[in-house]
Amino acid sequence: MSNFTPKTTVTSSKPSLIAGKVERLASLLIVLIVALGLFWGWSNRAATVIDPEQGFGYALGIIGGILMIILLGYPLRKRAKPGRRAPGSVGFWFRLHMVLGLLGPLAILYHARFSWGALNSAVALGAMIVVASSGLVGRFFYGRVHRGYSGRKIELRTLRAEMVDLLDHLVAAGVPQAAVEHEFHPYELRAAHAGRSFWTSAAAVLGLSFETRLAERRLRARLRQAGQWSEASGDVLSEWFRAVRRVAEFAFYDRLLRLWHLLHMPLFILMVAAVILHIVAVHMY
Repeated sequence: MSNFTPKTTVTSSKPSLIAGKVERLASLLIVLIVALGLFWGWSNRAATVIDPEQGFGYALGIIGGILMIILLGYPLRKRAKPGRRAPGSVGFWFRLHMVLGLLGPLAILYHARFSWGALNSAVALGAMIVVASSGLVGRFFYGRVHRGYSGRKIELRTLRAEMVDLLDHLVAAGVPQAAVEHEFHPYELRAAHAGRSFWTSAAAVLGLSFETRLAERRLRARLRQAGQWSEASGDVLSEWFRAVRRVAEFAFYDRLLRLWHLLHMPLFILMVAAVILHIVAVHMY
């Protein structure tokens, strides 16, 4: 029997781990500040002295609009040709994109005094809320297919290679080669083909989420009955089925992120158009 230590697909040095923790703490702090700002603004919306047509209230509208425009820096930086000088890294612009995507709408909500107002302002505010909500959904999808804020996409071939490696560990742990090929190959094929289409990936995620857990319990019982059970084989078995689910989930979220990209930019353009109409209507009438 061989000893098996569950492997991780990403290895990090101590400095990168510290940087990751600092980044997560900073993100949590920003989210907390924005959440408190939303709570306080909504709770005091009737008592606020902010006037959206002049003074600080008017300035908040301008500030919020500028912050939302700066958001375009991230997609523009991503499309910069390799070798061409561009300010800041993709990771930096992504972080800034996320921060401004929270602070910009917050400023505009205070500018609007957390109310819809006239029709033109209601349309602009509604468009902004839809775009901001879409950004939060996109961040969730992004986190499932990228490594943190670095912009580096998780490689599907790496996840699949891990599955193959774990099958070798199962054989080394005492599970017969024939049993491995018969019991595990169908799940491996389904996970590998999950990325063919959106519906294929969705079906694979839902199906494999339940089926792999049932199969793991069944195979554990069979290994015990056959006298082939060991802690090492049990650890590898659990790790392999988790790897299968990771491959299927990656394919699914990758598809969702692609569809989200097709929707998010048109929504942003519509928001900009609604804001321009709002500005024109406010200053003309």
